[in-house]
Amino acid sequence: MNSLETKNREHKLRTMLKTLIAVLSAFAYCSSGLATENAKPNIVFILVDDTGWNALDVPADPAIPGSGSSFYRTPNTSKLALSGVRFSMAYSPAPTCGPSRTSIQYGLTPSTVGKFAENEPTNLPPAGDAMTSRLKAAHPEYRAAHFGKWHQRTRTPEDIGYDESDGQTMNAEGNQCPPDDPKLTFSLARKTNDFITRQVKNEHPFFVQVSFYANHLRYMALPETITSYEQCRDQATKYQNSPLWAAMNENLDTAVGSIIDTVDKLGVRDNTYFIYTADNGFESKVDQWKPAEQRTFHKAHPLLSHKYMISEGGLRVPFIVSGPRIPAGVSSRVPVVGWDIMPTVLEMAGAFDQIPKHVEGGSLLSLCQSGGNGTVNRRDSFMVFRYTKRQGNLDIAIVQDGYKFLRDIRSGKEYLWSLWDDLGEQRNLISAEPEKATMLRNNIDGYFQRLGWDQKEHTDWPSRLRGRNSRNQ
Repeated sequence: MNSLETKNREHKLRTMLKTLIAVLSAFAYCSSGLATENAKPNIVFILVDDTGWNALDVPADPAIPGSGSSFYRTPNTSKLALSGVRFSMAYSPAPTCGPSRTSIQYGLTPSTVGKFAENEPTNLPPAGDAMTSRLKAAHPEYRAAHFGKWHQRTRTPEDIGYDESDGQTMNAEGNQCPPDDPKLTFSLARKTNDFITRQVKNEHPFFVQVSFYANHLRYMALPETITSYEQCRDQATKYQNSPLWAAMNENLDTAVGSIIDTVDKLGVRDNTYFIYTADNGFESKVDQWKPAEQRTFHKAHPLLSHKYMISEGGLRVPFIVSGPRIPAGVSSRVPVVGWDIMPTVLEMAGAFDQIPKHVEGGSLLSLCQSGGNGTVNRRDSFMVFRYTKRQGNLDIAIVQDGYKFLRDIRSGKEYLWSLWDDLGEQRNLISAEPEKATMLRNNIDGYFQRLGWDQKEHTDWPSRLRGRNSRNQ
């Protein structure tokens, strides 16, 4: 074989080898892409405490002045909001901690589970029907953790499917903190980051809920952060003007940022969903004995009132969803609520068929992936709220089609507001729009009749309460 033939043969062999390598590389690339496509997503659920809808420095709705704060600094959470869909008409299940946290785990309203304030729930579904239980039943490879405030006495996190937790923690744990870890905010982030890191290392998909104690009473923050706000009091507004609260909120934002950074550094951001919301609106007690027409504005302005009230200021909260195939920079006015989280998490994990039939919430995933356009498919076309606190207010409300109907059970007085035109709930339309009032009245009464709750049992509560108090004196 002459030298020319030898060179031609070598060239053919090299060409064949290159072709084989290219084919193998392409197959490996496609296989890797398929694996990534089919990999179960990770889900990070961040639940913050006592935080109103306008606690971020990015507006919930750019067209609504006051839906974001000009005083608070939240660069990390705002960046998360801008990476996905943020909802400006988002509601907590209740205006207090316990009912909201119970509602979220089961996808049911507090009224359905019988949880209204400090009482224990009277109608919980089986533990196997809770969010994490159904997730693990569908896909046992998931690892789940809950860190931070639990605020539910009936069941532990482990009872309903969590592999790791801090136990049945309440508010007190968040008040016993070293000076460098106010509200345990930074240690909660470290626990969350450690859990995420371990699951990524062991190639487990994960669901983690971190329930921060901030921004609940007692208010705590790093001294240096407080000082930074004290030095810029001229930027405060009439309703948002506390350097301590602002500092606590910024420390919380720093912790949220560290969780996002961990997901980024581990290279799993493209396959991780984030959900961020709060259990109720801003803390205050100045209105808790007042009827609806006497309630005032607080940190949530232009929304009315605060925690403990089913006024908008007690119920509207930040709500952010970010993750795979969710477009960035979207602000949506579609109404969403905390009992939507359970079905949303299950659909994110590819376990939509595991959602129990009795669940009242609807998945938000397709709504988010469509850029916040569309509707949520729930059992009911409306959202119903009830808050009962011994010796306090007893209100029920329904939100539907941009309207809100509220009834004070004890006095029988009713209110109707158009939320698109009257965020502050100042103009009672009960006489001006009787047909709308009748529709909402019928819907809310029908809902509570379905639950077997007789509102008339509570109409004489003030006289019965006075009698009880006189006997106890």
